[in-house]
Amino acid sequence: MEKNYASLRQLDRHASGPIRVYPNREADDYPAHWHMKYEIILPMEEGYAAMVDDVRYELFPGDILIIPAGVLHELFAPESGVRYIIMVDQEIVYTIEGFTAIQHLFYPCVFLRAGEDETAAEYLWQAIREHGAGKRMNQEAVASWVRLFLIRAARVLMGARDENRSERRHPVAESLLDVYTYISEHCSEKLSLEEVAARSGYSKYHFSRIFKEQTGMSFYDFYLRQRMLLCRQLLNEMNLSITEVASRSGFNSLATFNRVFKQYEGITPTQYRRLRQSRGSDIRIRSAEAESGKRDP
Repeated sequence: MEKNYASLRQLDRHASGPIRVYPNREADDYPAHWHMKYEIILPMEEGYAAMVDDVRYELFPGDILIIPAGVLHELFAPESGVRYIIMVDQEIVYTIEGFTAIQHLFYPCVFLRAGEDETAAEYLWQAIREHGAGKRMNQEAVASWVRLFLIRAARVLMGARDENRSERRHPVAESLLDVYTYISEHCSEKLSLEEVAARSGYSKYHFSRIFKEQTGMSFYDFYLRQRMLLCRQLLNEMNLSITEVASRSGFNSLATFNRVFKQYEGITPTQYRRLRQSRGSDIRIRSAEAESGKRDP
């Protein structure tokens, strides 16, 4: 069957809102793209596949794949089948207290096998059922279940991380939790490796080693990622000018803000905001045909 990419346009045919849930039946592949939302995929009938960060994930009914905002990925559909696709605004994520401090664990994606955590799966199913019920306060109820799902997924990730470490290292992981929170809450400020290392009680060199060991990234990468999350949140507030966003997120120079943001996000802050305002802002396609204008984004 020829792939016509109708699924990409399907997102725009559904009602807007902080969380969008729909069953997808199209035998369409999604070319390389990214969202300003979290994407959750749950196959129902037949399989599905995703390429995230050069790793291919084969999904079967009951599996759950979580792809965070800003992660480039491709999706591959079978000739027949059904899967739920749930798009979650970052504003929903921001309302989960303490989530930004551990959000790095979700990158580049989270793959939960069927039966791996029944509680997480049930929370997601409750969100899907609530979405289909059409009752009063429907959106808030759906958001509540999705928040619980993300919290449960975070706990699964933290539990798996701790199980992979020896008892000797476990206290180290616990001692860094306050550091993650501190960086997240003060990411708009000028933080130095020396300052944060001192707060942890470790030397600069020891701190750098164990921080990379625990998070999979350097202190500066983690620090800038938290700042970029703040930048995206501020850019979503349309009453703030780009200059104000740069200032509030800790950039003294608008030129530096534009350069760093584009380096991490692939587009400038102004382009990000325009895309956010446009009806088709949920998907960014990176393909030759899309760039040549042969296919609607």
